[in-house]
Amino acid sequence: MKIPALADSHIARSTQRLLESFGFQVDSVDVRLGSGVPDQMVAELTRQEKRVLISGDKIFANSRQYPPRAYSGIIVIRVKPLTAENMNRALQRFLLQSTIIDYRGRLVVVTATKARII
Repeated sequence: MKIPALADSHIARSTQRLLESFGFQVDSVDVRLGSGVPDQMVAELTRQEKRVLISGDKIFANSRQYPPRAYSGIIVIRVKPLTAENMNRALQRFLLQSTIIDYRGRLVVVTATKARII
């Protein structure tokens, strides 16, 4: 079964394909809502459709503003510079080592060297 996900504007198409190769069914915010959509609209769509939110925007790692338990999961990729190559490398490292199947209610912050699951 595919894991439904929504990639925000910071997530490159190559990163979306990488996620799909690991069993995610990824929709893009840019395709669904257009670019420049406020974070709250992205979060609300994610919650309504019970999707895992994939983002490069650190605001989604704020568990007070976006409590993980209210979502089907939030994965925030924090790499510098925020390029597709760096995102893909960090995300692939996490996904290859991860045993998480159920992202519901979890926040995962992926950096270049580690991942934190909250």
